[in-house]
Amino acid sequence: MKFLKSIAFLLAFLCFGLLQAQDYKFLPSDQRLLSDEEVKTMEIAITPDVLLYNEKGKLLPMSQVQLMTNSDYKPLFYVDQNKAIKSIVFKRVKAANNVIAKNPEANFTKGEKALDFITTDLDGNTIKLSELKGHVVVLNFWFTKCGPCIKEMPELNKLKTNFKDKKVKFLAITFNSKDLVEQFLEDSDFNFTIAPNANDVITTYGVQSYPTSIVIDKEGHIVAKETGYRTNIKTVLTKAINAAL
Repeated sequence: MKFLKSIAFLLAFLCFGLLQAQDYKFLPSDQRLLSDEEVKTMEIAITPDVLLYNEKGKLLPMSQVQLMTNSDYKPLFYVDQNKAIKSIVFKRVKAANNVIAKNPEANFTKGEKALDFITTDLDGNTIKLSELKGHVVVLNFWFTKCGPCIKEMPELNKLKTNFKDKKVKFLAITFNSKDLVEQFLEDSDFNFTIAPNANDVITTYGVQSYPTSIVIDKEGHIVAKETGYRTNIKTVLTKAINAAL
């Protein structure tokens, strides 16, 4: 009898594991959901063969990858046995009383101390945030396959030009490798100081939505944070930078 109970428990456990691994029936059974921790630490590459879905299994056009920056949705990444992303399901955030939920990543306490970090730019120069005291620092979190990130780059480049004679440092933080970034820059202009392989910085700041921009004042306090693509990003950041100078 005890043996039968053990078998029943084992089967139930295995079934539960399968349900956890395969949340949506329209996805191939050999794909599994990445955990939030895995998403934070791995390079998210959205290649042309990745399929996008809504929660009901409707196939979405690749242009809808922009939903990754929409706080109304949470992207769920499904990978194959080689941990290559094959499917993304955009799960709508459920909010009580039908109120649109604000992306929790956008929350911050104005004036909170920015967490220190050390990273390296494309030329091998070491960057330590605490050593930039006396400058306003603008952090932009991005990656090479992020469409919304690329769309706002021309405005960010203008922003940097506008403050070229001011004590402002512009840093672009990405998990992409140095080689991948340099390849991207062959065809695209991004004039910020770029820090590749900066997973530690991304994890420190808990960034999962791209693009994300953070403005830090001369004393090292966060004064502005913008999550997701904005057509008026230059105007918004200009206001924050001027207030911090």
